[in-house]
Formats: sequence, structure tokens, C-alpha cells
Amino acid sequence: MDDSPRLKHLFKEFNPAPVAAWAEKAQQDLRDTPLENLTWHTSESISLKPYFTSEDTRQLPFVGQRPGDFPFLRGRKTGNNNWLTIQQVKATGNGTAAIDKAANALTKGADGIHFILKDHQEFDVPYLVRTIDLCKHTVSYTLHDSPHLFLERLYAHLSQQKISHRNLQGFLDYDPLTQSGTLGKTELKQLTKTLELTKDSSELYGITVNGTRFSSIGASTVQEIAYTLSAAVEYIDNLTTAGETLESVLHNMQLHLASGTNYFFEVVKLRVVRLLWAAVVEAYKAEPALAAKLRLHASSSSWHQTTLDPYSNVLRATTEAMAAVLAGCDSLTVLPFDSTFKQSDEFSERIARNISIILKEEAYLHQTIDPAAGSYYLESLTHELASKAWNLFQEVEALGGFKAAYEHGFILRSITEVSRKKFSALAIGKQVLVGTNKYVNSKENINFDPEQLIQSVDFDTTRAAYPTEVMRMATELHLRKRKRRPKAIVAIIGESVQRRSGATFAQEFLRCAGFETELQPYATVEAASEKLQQAEAEVVVISCAEAAYAREFGPTFKAHKAKPIVIMADDPEHMKEDLVANGLDEFLFEDCDTATILDLLHKRLLS
Repeated sequence: MDDSPRLKHLFKEFNPAPVAAWAEKAQQDLRDTPLENLTWHTSESISLKPYFTSEDTRQLPFVGQRPGDFPFLRGRKTGNNNWLTIQQVKATGNGTAAIDKAANALTKGADGIHFILKDHQEFDVPYLVRTIDLCKHTVSYTLHDSPHLFLERLYAHLSQQKISHRNLQGFLDYDPLTQSGTLGKTELKQLTKTLELTKDSSELYGITVNGTRFSSIGASTVQEIAYTLSAAVEYIDNLTTAGETLESVLHNMQLHLASGTNYFFEVVKLRVVRLLWAAVVEAYKAEPALAAKLRLHASSSSWHQTTLDPYSNVLRATTEAMAAVLAGCDSLTVLPFDSTFKQSDEFSERIARNISIILKEEAYLHQTIDPAAGSYYLESLTHELASKAWNLFQEVEALGGFKAAYEHGFILRSITEVSRKKFSALAIGKQVLVGTNKYVNSKENINFDPEQLIQSVDFDTTRAAYPTEVMRMATELHLRKRKRRPKAIVAIIGESVQRRSGATFAQEFLRCAGFETELQPYATVEAASEKLQQAEAEVVVISCAEAAYAREFGPTFKAHKAKPIVIMADDPEHMKEDLVANGLDEFLFEDCDTATILDLLHKRLLS
């Protein structure tokens, strides 16, 4: 808090509360729980205390800086926090339907359009020029190859209409580095020609580094920042070596980043990117003002989107969009809530567009620049995240830069390590995707063909929800084929609190996988064995002592007519081989590798 005389006068009736007093009072409320137990250890290896004070930010060099000041941590905007609402439109064939959709969106609140072009050679550029005023609206393009050829064709048609290409606004997303780690002579030549074409268009950015490709496969916030910056530096080095001026490259560069559901981290992320980008510009001995030219485009995260209970995606996207806006993005794309399982329609696209519009027109978030400024927590988190990301960035540079690190497998290997931990945390419920691995809508009507979707090349298999979704879709297919949901019986033998807890976890896990679950308590092993011998279920979960299972249940399930999958709701450290020999298929407990269990259940249901 500010210690100025004015504030002391305003709050003179309150006595100062030193940190020690806060800690003492908190410890009293916690009783026997140590205060240190409230520290949050994140996947970025950052330890966050339960509270922060002015002491945590007193030594930070950027605290007190204003918007527009180098190193632009608080952005370059000085008048307001305005951003552009950009609607993403996929264009196939000649793209005329996509162009019509885009023109309609521009009349209903969109500030700009981002075309995803499947084949830019087929795209009807003359129709685009006739239909949309490219000098009035921001129009951007994702291209898979030869961006310079597309631009040359666009410029030619603009010239025929006596329209100057200098007034174009938007960006080109052609990023072979983050797409596949490639930057050979062909790709470099294409980028060089693209830069030459966009030099005269101050608001058309020729180079986009697409960091969403890291976050979409489960990268941590630190990894997304570090690898995006490293790819940007790789482009700078190669383009300047090819003869482009440093100023031209820096002036034409944009970063595209995803905004996820980890709200405060996402608010801080764009701040950190601007701070570290200033350090990169400074390292090149370029004019500090060039750091302010960096454009930041944000989009809602595909990693957190779900196919099941899809309306939850509207809520996720709202949080993600708000974080990006508070962080000061220049433009924002919100993905439609149903884009994981169908071609988005006018309704879902309108909802997505209106999320951004409401944040501006009704919440007035464009009126305040960096509203998080002064928060002890967020200022401290900015410092921690920047330090971690810079260290990883330097590690990549020490390996020879982005391209070398990618070719050696370092980048994808490190992201896979983090994503596996995330998948595991979701599978056991430590991290929650509402409607997917917790608070499942058991009566949800799946109005698409699950089998067709799973086999579709467009179905995103990298998302956090994918393993659970595939399992749920297998149970849906079972329901459609046999007119009933697959059943799982969870049997608890005895009164052990630990066994009951394990059984409850197993029941929730199977319920989220789409099974009809039934909890059956038994006083004795003999009673359970007799009853379960006749059980009509695809899965039977046993929660009992290991020795009792080997003695009673092994013979029972070996002779079982239905041959259910048999799972123990425990982690027997020393008897696994014996239990498997007695007919047990798997072990389900917190922190276990649930991927193998999901795979086992999936194969059983589809067999």
C-alpha cells in the first residue's frame, strides 16, 4: 500500500499492521496447521505464499513505472486499454462463403477478421476486395506456405481497384518454426519477400510467432513465454543475416499467445512477454522505442476446451478473455464453444464475439490501463515468472537457439513432460475441468456421432479433456448399441475409512468416464464374494485387504461368466504380481497412472 501522507490521512483511524502481526493472527486461525502449508507450488516451480505485502515488491525495479515507459511492462497504450475483437473464420475452397460470413460479422460487432486459409491459391481474392473494405477493417491471414505469393496477388487486385496497400491492417501468420521447427532456405526466402512487401504497410505485420502451438499441447506458462521468445529471436537472427534491417524485423513482428484458465498467471503473462521482449531488443542494441512496436494478439485456449458439457466453454472463454484484456492485448479472438466437435454456426460465433464486446461495452475494461498495477501478489508473480522464463530462454539459447533445441527434441520433450503431469492431475481430479472430470452431466444428450468424431482428422487429440472424452464416447457408443450404459460396481468390504475413501475416488472416476456406478458395502469378504459372483457389470472395483482378495475373489472372478474388468481401489506395494495372477486387471488410487485404466476400459467397451 502507498505510504504517502495523503493515504495516511485518509486511513488514520486504522493502526498499521506489521507482517508479523498478520502471520500471528493467521496462525491462530489455522491452529495446528503450519502457515507454510498454504504455500502453492505451481507446475512452473514457483512457490506462492498465502499472502503478499509491500515488502515483497519494494525492491522490484519495475514497480512504479507507468504505461508507455520502457520496458513497456504495462504496455505502450497511454490513452485507454482498447483492443480489437477479431473473429476467426476458416476458409475452404474459393472461400466466398467464408468472406460472406466475415462481412456479416463485421456488421455485428467484430473489429476484424482472421482468415484460416486451407489453400490460399484457391482463395477468391477479387471477391474479398469487392466485399470487405480492407482499408477500414483489420483483416489477417494464416497461410501454410508462400505468404509472399498471396500478398502479391492481393496487392495486384488492390491496385486494379486503385486501393493503396499501405493502408492495410492486420497480420500474416506463417510460422514454420513453431509449426515444425523448420527454417530452411525456402522458408527464409518466403519470409524475406513477405517483409519486403509489408515494409510500406505500417499496420500490416508480416511475421507472427505463434506461441499457441506450445500452450495447445500442454506447455506451462514459463515454457510458452520462453519458447515463443526464442522462436522470435531465431527469426530475427536469420532475417538480419539474410540482409533485412533489424529495425524492419522488429517493426513487423507480432506474437500470438493463448490465454488459459489460470487467471492471474494469464494476466501476468503478457506483462512478462513485454518485459522480456524489451530485454531482447536491448540485447540487440536497437532503439528502446522499437520494443513498443511489438504487437500482442491473444486467443482463448484450445487446451482447456471440452467436447462434453460444451456450454462450460463459454464460461472458460470469458475468464480467459478477461485475463488477456486486463493484461493489455492488442487484439483478441474468442473461439466458439462448440468448435471441438462441429463446424461452428452463427449462434456459437455470435456468443464468442459478444464475450469480447461485453467486456468492452458493458464492463468498460478498455477504460483502465493495467488495472493489476500495484497488486503485491501480481507484481511479485510478474518478477517470478519473468525470472523463470528468462532462465529457460537462456537455456534454449545455450543449446544453439530454437531451431537446434527443437531438432534435438528438447522443446517437445520438455513440453511432453509437463503435459503428462497435467493429464495425470486431471485424471485423478487434482485439476478440474467442470463437466468433464468433475460435476459431470450424466443426462447430457450427445447430439453427434461419437465414432465419427473420434476418427475425424480434425478432432483435437492434444487437449486436456481428450482422454476422458474418448472414454465417455466409448460408453455412449455402448449405450447406443446395447440400449444401456455400461455398469460399474464398487464394493467396499469392512469399515476402514481409507477403503471408503479409495472406493469413493474410484466411483467418481468411473462416473466421469460415463459408467452407471453402484456402491455396494459388505460386512465380510465371504458375503461380497458370493454376491459379486453373480454381478452383471462390465467393471467390478474391490476395496478390501490384499490377502482377502487373493483368498476369496481370485477364484470367484476366474469363474465369472461375464468376465468383468476387475480393479482394486488401492495401491498394494508388495503383492501386485500375486494379485494379477489371481485375476486382478488394474489398480486405481489417487496419483496412479489412470491413462492405462482408461485405455483398458475403452478397449473392453469397443470390443
